[in-house]
Amino acid sequence: MSISLTINGQQVKAEPGMTVLEAAQAQGIYVPTLCYLPQLRPAGACRMCVVQIEQLRGYPTACTVPVSEGLVVQTETETLQNLRREILSLILAEHPYTCLVCKVDCGLFHCGTIRKAAVTTGCQYCPANGQCELQKLVDYLEITDLPYPITYRGLPVEHEDPFFDRDYNLCILCGRCVRVCQEVRHTGTLAFVNRGEHTIVGTAFGRSHLDTNCEFCGSCVDVCPTGALADKRGKWEGTPAATIPSVCPYCAVGCEVDVQVKNNKVMRTVGRADGPTSGGQLCTRGRFGVVEVVHSPTRLKTPLLRRNNRLVEVSWDEALAVVAERLSSYQGDSFAAVASAVATNEENYLLQKFTRTVMGSHNIALAAGFPERSDMLELIKTLRDIDAPAIHEVREADCILVIGANLFDSHPILDLQIRHALSRGAALLAIDTRQTKLAQEAGLWLQPNIATDHVLLAGIMSQLNVERSTFNGLDPAQVSSITGVAPEVITQAAHLLAKHRGSRMVFIYGSGVTHHPTAMESIKTIRHLASVLGAGVMGVPGEGNFVGAYDLGLHPALLPGYRPVSDANARATFETAWGTKLSAQPGLTYEGMVEGIRQGQLKALWLAGEMPPLPELANLEFLLVQDIVETEAMQYAHVVLPATTFAEQDGTLTNMEGRVQRLHQAISPLRLARPGWMIVRDVAERMDTAWSYPAAAAVIAEIAALVPAYAGAAYETLDLTGYIRRFEPVPPTEVAPFSLNGIPRFASDAFPLTLLTERNLLYYHGAGLTEQVAGMNLVKQEEILHLNPLDAERLGLAEGCLAKVVSPYGSAECLVRRANGLLPEGAAFISFNRLSASSLFPHLTPSAKAYAVRVERIDR
Repeated sequence: MSISLTINGQQVKAEPGMTVLEAAQAQGIYVPTLCYLPQLRPAGACRMCVVQIEQLRGYPTACTVPVSEGLVVQTETETLQNLRREILSLILAEHPYTCLVCKVDCGLFHCGTIRKAAVTTGCQYCPANGQCELQKLVDYLEITDLPYPITYRGLPVEHEDPFFDRDYNLCILCGRCVRVCQEVRHTGTLAFVNRGEHTIVGTAFGRSHLDTNCEFCGSCVDVCPTGALADKRGKWEGTPAATIPSVCPYCAVGCEVDVQVKNNKVMRTVGRADGPTSGGQLCTRGRFGVVEVVHSPTRLKTPLLRRNNRLVEVSWDEALAVVAERLSSYQGDSFAAVASAVATNEENYLLQKFTRTVMGSHNIALAAGFPERSDMLELIKTLRDIDAPAIHEVREADCILVIGANLFDSHPILDLQIRHALSRGAALLAIDTRQTKLAQEAGLWLQPNIATDHVLLAGIMSQLNVERSTFNGLDPAQVSSITGVAPEVITQAAHLLAKHRGSRMVFIYGSGVTHHPTAMESIKTIRHLASVLGAGVMGVPGEGNFVGAYDLGLHPALLPGYRPVSDANARATFETAWGTKLSAQPGLTYEGMVEGIRQGQLKALWLAGEMPPLPELANLEFLLVQDIVETEAMQYAHVVLPATTFAEQDGTLTNMEGRVQRLHQAISPLRLARPGWMIVRDVAERMDTAWSYPAAAAVIAEIAALVPAYAGAAYETLDLTGYIRRFEPVPPTEVAPFSLNGIPRFASDAFPLTLLTERNLLYYHGAGLTEQVAGMNLVKQEEILHLNPLDAERLGLAEGCLAKVVSPYGSAECLVRRANGLLPEGAAFISFNRLSASSLFPHLTPSAKAYAVRVERIDR
């Protein structure tokens, strides 16, 4: 039932629980604020929103007073305005203020020559000029001068942090940054330090943000009402000329962003407050990792053609003519295409269609797909069956089980949703061989031996005594012996889950499940356990369009919609739509392609995905590289075609929820670069194919017609919330008993350690963020060898020394970190970037989670 109240003589309706400020804003009534933000708990600290309320003493703050029936409120009396002027004048007494009261009318930019704290300068020297909330308040209150002497703090500007500068001379102590850090990000990096007139915002003991638990999410920068906090890259760019809605492409969460642009350049990306997945929050990659990739000096700007053993710039006409002529010689199984899991649905769909129809080959695969095992297709089809809770619903969960997922590093916004739930009192149970940050925050952490998650989960199931369960009667002592988890801890986990049966529960699993040989046993057990307890299940894929890529046929055995190429009815559907015959034989997987190149079976390759510079590429008769930046693979290329980034094209991505999200072109393509879907179309047309795709919208329309799950994914109807694609449900498979004796063994006498790998997400197409984005390497350190202190001691390896890691495939030198408590004895850990080539692995990049290695000391 709504509540009636009067504001400035106007009868208004408000919902129970609203404040006076919210009720006024809902009716378009302006009440000035400085410390208030909708996502923060009301503080009433700035006192700018003071109002007068009948039968209430004093001048209460509108942001803290709840509405009640019959309330009579005044917001703009002369008394209130004078009080606000006095409050703001006191605030400005310690703020370089005369840029705010300049007599020169310069319009929006406030850029006249003025006096600031007794120094003649101009307000164009403030990074918040044109966006400063103080400027708006001064104009609103018509302040022309201050009655108080100016006190300039004289604090040094702090530049040492990688992504933003801090000038606390401009800080008004509104507390927004402190509160967003504590209440929204649940980090607590920032606080008020010192006392009285010496109070400033800072970190504990004045440490650099790099030495704290700062996540460099940029939320503090985004909520700062002045120029006290400013991102280094865009602080002097001024106000944006336009703001374009889009989606961050860096991981499968799919955070909604606003791309701020000016002079056909991206100034910055910020979170959209009304975004359904992220609620306006971003991680380091999404907030600070976009501009330097889009405008990288290594961007490819024109097509390149190899002449006299050199790549030279040519026109699109010449490049397309060469590509069409050369590819026409390799139709059939001598051709293959490698696609990217960060490319748009439109590009990936057309690339697989080109490969199958124009080139007559099913040799199409992702560079960074699921591990290639006998159960790979079964694993891929878990994406088809996505029917999980929405990402934002995780914050409302009462109990969360996370298995094999390092979300803090891989999918930080999903990790943030878990922290929201924890702040509400939710229970968190973590199962991981590594003590990740999430495991440290868990109420109960189970550390099983490597690749024994399925046995541990079966042991938990046996403790629940589910009627007719496959796992009843399991010997707890045997489960404990296999997993390394004590029986009483397994019982404790079972009791914790049973306690929350019927409440809001979410089970989340990641690459620590999917990239082990026991993946399907674990996933089936997770789903069985979830069905018993009434929990939702979320699998966490990696790259931004991992789900969409598999949805649309980026696998040699699957047509779009997960329809097998061996299925005659499925082939008939696409043969009719595409006007060509399709082979019933699956093509080569990614690893099969590499072997095919080595053996001379493959002659031509279209490389649109992230492949390290394999020496075998030199064996190809024709290599076409399509990318956004210069890569090492180009040394083997015969033709290079420049592609656009997500900011330069229209398109769609499909996130881990199955949400089809819209990319909007924010800026024009860099020089001659073209969207990936357009490149594929143009090559096909040069090869005399009657394709008709005037725009990306035509591609998604064809997808919607052929893949029923995408039927609602039309550009004209795709709004901010996107479209949730759902395939027809498949009856759940029964969990068959599995042998407790079939546990994978990785280590051996020659290679006694098991290396756990993390294939991190710090890349976009061929651009590695730790190389392209200044400061990113300080936040995420790659190729560092983490060891259990006992193993390090036994090997004679000190903290920070250099060691040689040796596998059956090759070796690499790494710095050593003693991971005290993070790893079990006998295990090691390294985080790898997809783009970095390491001879430790058979294809220069890890495709599985665990490998056998030995570590040797290097004496120099």
